[in-house]
This record gives sequence, C-alpha cells and structure tokens, in this order.
Amino acid sequence: MNDIIWLTMRRMRTPLIVLILVYALSVIGLVLIPGEDPTGRAVRMDFLHAAYFIAILSTTIGLGEVPYVFTGAQRLYIFIIIYPNVIAWLYSIGTILSLFLDPQFKAMLQRAKFSRRIHRMNAPFYIVCGLGNTGHMIVRGLQNRQIDSVIIEREESVVLSLALDDEIAHLPALAGDVTNRQVIELAGLNHPDCLGIIAVTNDDHANLTIAITSKLLRPSLPVLARSETQRVSDNMASFGTEARVDPYTIFADRLYLALTSPTKYLVQDWLISVPGTTLRTKLKPPDGRWIVAGLGRFGSRMAPQLEKAGLPYTVVDIHPSRVAGHEGSVLGRGTEADTLLDAGVEEAGGINAGTGDDIDNLSIIMTALELNPDLFVVARQELKQNDELFDASGARLIARRSTIVARHILAAATTPLLPVFLGHLMAENETFAKRVQARLESILHGYSPNLWMEELADSRAAGVGLAAQEKVEVRLEYITRNLRSENADKLDCVCLLLERGASRLLLPEPHQDLHVGDRLLFAGRGSARRLVRWNLSDPYALINYATNRQYPRGFLARRLQRGKAV
Repeated sequence: MNDIIWLTMRRMRTPLIVLILVYALSVIGLVLIPGEDPTGRAVRMDFLHAAYFIAILSTTIGLGEVPYVFTGAQRLYIFIIIYPNVIAWLYSIGTILSLFLDPQFKAMLQRAKFSRRIHRMNAPFYIVCGLGNTGHMIVRGLQNRQIDSVIIEREESVVLSLALDDEIAHLPALAGDVTNRQVIELAGLNHPDCLGIIAVTNDDHANLTIAITSKLLRPSLPVLARSETQRVSDNMASFGTEARVDPYTIFADRLYLALTSPTKYLVQDWLISVPGTTLRTKLKPPDGRWIVAGLGRFGSRMAPQLEKAGLPYTVVDIHPSRVAGHEGSVLGRGTEADTLLDAGVEEAGGINAGTGDDIDNLSIIMTALELNPDLFVVARQELKQNDELFDASGARLIARRSTIVARHILAAATTPLLPVFLGHLMAENETFAKRVQARLESILHGYSPNLWMEELADSRAAGVGLAAQEKVEVRLEYITRNLRSENADKLDCVCLLLERGASRLLLPEPHQDLHVGDRLLFAGRGSARRLVRWNLSDPYALINYATNRQYPRGFLARRLQRGKAV
C-alpha cells in the first residue's frame, strides 16, 4: 500500500501543483475584481462563490454567473482564465488515467489485493510456484482434497487464464518472479496456515532457488520440488528438501520394478493412480532384447535399469558421442525402418521411444510396430496436447512428466505416509506384495482408490480419546465398519500402515488395538473415508459398538452408571 501511495504522489506531483496554482490564482482574481448587484451597487464576490464558479468553469459544466450577472471586467477575466483552468484539469485527469493504465501501477494494485487475500486466509494452504501442466494438476488435486493453494506464476497470461477455470478461479494468484524472496514472502511463506512450498516450474535452477530461499527463511516448512538433473537433486538434498521429484528417474525405477516384480509394480500403480480411474491389469514386459531409441535425459535413465534387470539392449541415437560407448549401437533417429532393422527390431522384445520430440517418438512407435507388431512399447511424451495421440499409438507405458511429478508431489503433500509405505513395499518380499494386492482387489472393484490419513488426536478422533478415558479398547475393525447401519457392515477400505511413535506396522490386522496419537494410512472408496471419519468423531457410537451396550451421552448419566457398576 505504501508503494501505491508513493507512486501515485510521485506521478501526480506536477499536475496537482499546476492545478492548485491555476485554481488558486483564478479564485483570488475573481474575488479582487468588483461586481454589481441588481441595484448597481458595487460588491465583491466571496471566496465560496468564487471557488464554486471556478470549479464549474474549469470542469466545463457552466451553470451560469453567480451570485449576480458579471460585469464586463469580470467577463474579460473569465475569458482569460478559462483556458488555463480547462488545460490544467485535462492535464491532471490525463495523468490519472495514464497512471491507472501503467503496467507498474497495475502490478502494485494486484500485489496489494493479493497481499490482503493472503492475510485474510484462515485455512491450510500450499504455495505452488509454477502453473504449467504440472502445477494445474497439483492445484486441482489439492482442491479435491480440500486444501487451498496460493499460486505464483511468471506469465501474467497464465494467471489471467485462471478466471476461465471455475474450480480454481477463486484461489489467490500472482504474476511475478517465482525466485524473488519478496514474492515468496508475499505469497504467505510466514503465514501460520502455510503447509509448505511446491516448486514445479520447468526450470531446475528456479526450483532450486525457491527451495533454498524457503529453507533459509523458514527451515521447518516442507519443500517439495521438481528436479530433472542429478546435480540439482543432490544440491536440494544437501539442505533438507523433503521431496525431490525427478520424473524420468521415477519412471525408469518403475520399469525396473515391472521387469523384476510385476505384483509390486501393480500395487504401486494402483496406489498412485488418480482416484476413480480404471485399475491397470497385470503388466509383464518381455525378457528379450530391447531397443533404446534416444539416449538423452530419458534414455540415459532407462538403459541402466534394463542392464540392472539383466536384459540386453541396443542403442539408437543421432549423436555419435552417445552411441560410441555402446557396442552394437546404431547411428540414426530411429524413425526410419532401415535404422530399426539394423538395430534388430524384428527379433526385439521391447522398444523405448525416448527422444525429446513427441512426433519423432510417435514415428518410432508406428514404424517399429509395423515391423514387429508384438513389441512391448515404452514411450516418452513431452506435450500434454498429444495425450490422445500417444494413447492411440499402441504404447504400453507412457512417461508423461507432468503426471509423474504431480502424482508424487500430491502423495507427499497430502498423504506423507504413502511414500513410507511404498518404500517398505519395495523392501518386502513378493508374498507381502500379493497380500496387499489381494486386500486391495477385494475392496476396489476395478477402480483406483482414494488415499487418506487419520491422526487419532483432537476432535477428529474424539471416540478414541473418550474410549481411552473409559478404559475401553478400540480396535481397527471398529472404525472400518458402518456404525450407522444396523448390521455394521464392513467398509470398502484397507489400512495400509499404522504409525505409533517411531514404530510402523504394515498392513495391520483388524484386531489391532488403537491408541491416541496413532497415525493411519487408508486406501478405499470415498464413501468409506467419510464413514471412517464419522466413526472417529462420534465417541458414543464407537464405544457403543466396542462394548455392545448403550453408553450414556450425558455427564450425570455416566456418573450414575459408574455408581451402579460399583
């Protein structure tokens, strides 16, 4: 606000001085020149009438001569001052209009409005830096989970386009330099309801700057950042960035998982999929030779995973320096049939179309499938507008950067126990993965689950707290039943992880007892989520089910019941 006042006064200083001087001199002259009343007696105009007349004169309203008809001398004076007054007013009004049209002034007004909205926020929110495809997915995902976002974006046109999106148009958004400390602070870095910073611009250095700035100014706040180079990821890790998302490394790790442990891959895919989408069926990539077409950022991460899985591969790349280090490699784009034939496409089991150009990748896929229809195709996609083309291309696995980054950041931001569970899942044997798969299949009915966390504390878990006071044991199976129904039917949800202090229990059994302070990770239907939360928040329903008797709701009734028991 101080900047707006300062800029306004600076721009309006000269016009105001000119306007005041012209106005004051005109009023004084009109007061000094004598006039006549209807009787011919000489009178002088007072300051009120003089100021009033000059006002209607300079604004060209022209209501007539006041308080009496002017003399020739007065009219001659008015004729002299009319032009300076009109010019002074036009000069001032023009300066005001140019000020409101000035981009710098409009930016200051937007900042002031943005600052007021942030100051009035009273619900938890994340600061999202960058509103590209990834940023849009994250903001929508947070919104679906009842978490607000504050958006910072470099491009003003992107911020203005938010008004066309009904779901997120109400969110505070500012066009500005996402790496600027003042902009990040203005977005609510020090606000008590700020949950963390999400940096998902398409510039690794900008994401690194945001992460460093946030950690220096507020070290305790979580930072979730996108990073596509190992150097930047290592740099972020050195100062405690909570989540560093490298989409191609994540995708390559998942391909290795699909090659070596299809069940773990399937369970992981179910848990990170968009809720409500159709579940992926079992995927088993071939064990034969692979073709890696494009050894850039994507291919350079895929090749080591194929090697780690013990699968031979042939590199196809247009850069001689890349193919030089791989025996049997082929120099070329991979879009031509001759190049693919030289790479052995007819005998290959799979192909990775991983160049940096979507059209080249689609051409590789079409050419390769024409030569070998049984190929298992993995593709890299850069642009979101090509979604339908890649879906129709025949690719079995598609690496979409925005989707990968959005999924992992949403998981870390909204269900921090999910990465913990997935980490344990990777470390466990195949038998455990099959147990998880069986439990999920029994409740998902072919659609991806909702994931949520429950912390057994405060009013959200009043039933567990009251049960602890009354020395009533609460088991996991009690909160996963529909206590509103007569038969207390089992809900379509699975508890994946129970965290109690420093200990963690994977896939706890229904008879597991619950304590105040426990944290639970659930997967299941949205309706089950609502009922689990209702069970936890209604202490009487939970205790009634646990004890198989009616628990008095009133304090006095409970005291009388205790007295009878004694």
